[in-house]
Amino acid sequence: MELRENELILCTNCKNELTGKSNFCNHCGQARNHSEIASQPDKKQNLHQIAAFFGIELIICLSALLIENHSLTLTLFYDGLMAIIAICFFSINWQENKLILKWPNFSLKNIAGLVIATILASLIVQFLVANLNQLVFKENSSFYLNYIFHPYGKSIMIVSIALFPALFEELAYRGFLMERLLKVVDEKETIYITSILFFFIHLSIFSFFWMLPLGLILAYVRIKTKTIWYGVIMHFFFNLTACLFEIYNYGDLF
Repeated sequence: MELRENELILCTNCKNELTGKSNFCNHCGQARNHSEIASQPDKKQNLHQIAAFFGIELIICLSALLIENHSLTLTLFYDGLMAIIAICFFSINWQENKLILKWPNFSLKNIAGLVIATILASLIVQFLVANLNQLVFKENSSFYLNYIFHPYGKSIMIVSIALFPALFEELAYRGFLMERLLKVVDEKETIYITSILFFFIHLSIFSFFWMLPLGLILAYVRIKTKTIWYGVIMHFFFNLTACLFEIYNYGDLF
């Protein structure tokens, strides 16, 4: 695709505006190569995809929030719906996105270290959350209550809270969203933006102190390792630890 003469783009060196037909930046003199020129028209398309994805996610999460009493069936329906959205958007640019499904430099040592650190971090968060609930709200708040009355409640909770988010939130946010943002902004900005959106979509101000740092860490690991799988494992064990903590508090671990 060719840029129109009056179309404004940003210099990759100084970030000042220049016209689409300029071969050199008028501010810093930086030359633009052919790949930079060819990639600019895709910026608007990437932004449209990002807006569509987050808009749909936000509408679904808000609709779920407005429902006062969630049945187990309804919870699983929303889990499945979010999974479908993640898969659909990830598949839009399959030829590019499939590369992060590979696992270069696979390392059991790295996995073990990340799992141990994630479990310890999750235990600290769960302990703090439990005490803050008592201190601020004067009550015990537990998501296990939504599953406890089902004969397979513990297994369903682990699938719903640990497995599904680990797979499909990583596919959506550290997969699709990060890949699109990397076409628009640099790596540091991509890490910050995806982490903020990841925190925001959970619609819980109370979770700010741990959800945002978790998003930042997962995004950083994704950038450095060039795969989503370390993030999937970390996300799974973080949420699994939370599930087991809740079950243990109700004396129902075994």
